[in-house]
Amino acid sequence: MSTASQLSPNEFDTLKHHIQDIRIALLTTQAPDGSLRTRPMATHQLDPDGTMWFFTRDDSAKVVHIRHHPAIALGFSNPQTQVSVSTAGQAEIVRDQSKVDALWDEGLRDWFPEGKDDPNLVLLRITTSQGEYWD
Repeated sequence: MSTASQLSPNEFDTLKHHIQDIRIALLTTQAPDGSLRTRPMATHQLDPDGTMWFFTRDDSAKVVHIRHHPAIALGFSNPQTQVSVSTAGQAEIVRDQSKVDALWDEGLRDWFPEGKDDPNLVLLRITTSQGEYWD
């Protein structure tokens, strides 16, 4: 799998095939002091161009990290198929109510009790630039 500066559409399609059924990703960000932090995140959409979408809170540590260092890594693993995927790219904080409305799922209320109109709710747009998988 390519580790070039940008995945081709075909390369991302291969990665997407492996991760499309994996709901939870491990997102790694870099703190302002240079330390790394990884946490689970629910993937909400994978676009054909390699963009991935996640919900988060604007006051979260990951948002602070991304504002200082937008480079991120995502890990995916499916124990049933024994496939693991690693991707890297750039994260961006997005405030777009129409996109929130399009991606919203009522199951998100567990993390966002105020719902999709929570003023602290933001999206992470991850632009995938590298990736590889093991099966």
